[in-house]
Parts: sequence; structure tokens; C-alpha cells
Amino acid sequence: MSDSSDSEDSHSVARPSSPARPSNASSSGSAPPPCACAYLQALRGQINAGSYATTGGDYLEAIFTHREAFFAFPPGHRGCAIGFSELAQDLDGRQLPQVDGWRADWDGDSEAAAAFRHEAWVIANAF
Repeated sequence: MSDSSDSEDSHSVARPSSPARPSNASSSGSAPPPCACAYLQALRGQINAGSYATTGGDYLEAIFTHREAFFAFPPGHRGCAIGFSELAQDLDGRQLPQVDGWRADWDGDSEAAAAFRHEAWVIANAF
């Protein structure tokens, strides 16, 4: 004789009690998940790799490009205020005089950091 509860259990979907961790998160939990959209994550990768020049004002284009994406779908950018703050912090870290390998194309870092902080404030106040 078959038990009806057995057949229901075989077709049910297990639901975790807590949100699933992203696949790129470390098992120790030491690295927090990224707090920005994919566009800002890509910018941060370029800044950390040293390949993002700020002298030509490209940071303004990045801000306006992000604004277009933000206004198109605000819920997808809830963490972007933190993301812009992190970009500014990364640029501030490049400005240290004792950093080896300072390059002339990083001369606009302070202006870019200020613009990124302002954009973080704008996004934070939009929610």
C-alpha cells in the first residue's frame, strides 16, 4: 500500500531556511558580496587593476551612463550608493604619494573620487 505523503515528499522542492550564498562567496564568509551593479563592479575592477584613467574625465561618462541604467531600473541599483563610495575609496588609495608606480593619468583621481561620493549621496537619497 502506498502512502500519499511519500509521493508528495518526492515532488516537493526543498526550501532553504536562509538565503543561498552566491557561488563566488568564500566558504569562510570573509569576503562580503559586492555592493553594486555589474557596471560599477567592472569599473572597480579597472580601478584596482590600475587601468582606469581619470585625467580625461571618463569618470563623468561613467556616472552619466550609470544614471541612465539607474533611472531605467532603480531596484537593480539599491547597493550602488555603497558601490560609488567604494570606488571613491579605491581612488583615494591610489593617491598616496608613497604608492610605487604613480602615473600621470591618475591626476584626476581626487576630482573623480569627489564626483563618485556625490553620486553615492544622490543614489542613497533616491531610495
